[in-house]
Amino acid sequence: MNFAELTSGDLSLAFQRDVAVLLPTGSVEQHGPHLPVGTDGLIAERLALAAAGRLADECVVLPTLWYGFSPHHMSFPGTVTVAAGTYLRLVAEIAESLYAHGVRRLVILNGHGGNSAPLKMIAAELARAHGKSPSVVTYWDLIAAEAGDFFEEPELVCGHACALETSLALHLFPEAVRRELIPERSGETGPHMFGRAGPAEGLDFRNYSSNGVIGDPSLATADLGRRLFDLIIERLVRNLSPGSPGRVGPGQGETS
Repeated sequence: MNFAELTSGDLSLAFQRDVAVLLPTGSVEQHGPHLPVGTDGLIAERLALAAAGRLADECVVLPTLWYGFSPHHMSFPGTVTVAAGTYLRLVAEIAESLYAHGVRRLVILNGHGGNSAPLKMIAAELARAHGKSPSVVTYWDLIAAEAGDFFEEPELVCGHACALETSLALHLFPEAVRRELIPERSGETGPHMFGRAGPAEGLDFRNYSSNGVIGDPSLATADLGRRLFDLIIERLVRNLSPGSPGRVGPGQGETS
């Protein structure tokens, strides 16, 4: 159920059936020496399409929102960022367009940590303005409880262009991974996916890492990526399924 490939009539009928509308969002930013700059959007898009595939006609996937809030990566070539206000307005206007057509279940599937704070803000603003808001799901939050089953030290090896992202990339788009350039553990502290420290999007990422990596991408394997992908999809489908007691609701599934 690819939104862009459906007609207006198709979508009208889908909205009447109360389908879930899924918006993948990522960023265009450096991902170390070995991963493509579109990594966040590519992962979010593949997850969204796979989840929709399992839900048949109960979910439609919007075109991916590739650009995000990434000023903290601008010291690395290839990063393209938009201002927080621009990102907020764009997401809000996408949501408002859908709400005008009667959509009730809008889920934003986020693949970039820098988008998390803006997405929380816009979800709250939309709730005040419309009495409903999109659910915000950052994909790695869905498996936070099991991160230790995949990595011995998830709070240290999963950060950025790390063991988790590189494993997913090796599974989903291996042709875009520069395997010969995968570095060893960075040994540098910084914003980790499963760490306790809060986000620091206001700081230049070079303060944390000279090569743009936080964590240990050398631990990544395609098999790990497959297992991670399958578990994330399982959780996402469970939350999106009609009538599921675990369905994501407003305010759930958000990351810090």
